[in-house]
Amino acid sequence: MKKTIFILLFIPILLCGCKKCVECEIKLKQSQNVIEYIDEFCGTNKKIEEEQARLLADYTCVNCIVNTGLGPASSGVECGDRAFTDSIVADWKQGAFNLGTTANCTYYRDTVNVTCVLK
Repeated sequence: MKKTIFILLFIPILLCGCKKCVECEIKLKQSQNVIEYIDEFCGTNKKIEEEQARLLADYTCVNCIVNTGLGPASSGVECGDRAFTDSIVADWKQGAFNLGTTANCTYYRDTVNVTCVLK
């Protein structure tokens, strides 16, 4: 009896700590274009959930507009990880500074879906 209770209590603990590997796609919500693909991420269920949350927070879109002598110039909406979008903002701000004006950049949050499936 004690052995059965021990086994029944021990199995869920083992299952919670099991590692599994997933592949993830980061897609735009509006167009379903894939902007990033993670070939393999391995971890426990909790680690995989944390990675999905991190990816959702890290991938955004940005649009920069600069008013030039010929009218407004726009970067268009560009999407990617934070390093990519930050580099777009930096480039547009530097370009606007070189023209003697400023760039207005808008980040768009909540623009992607992250889907991870077992590999």
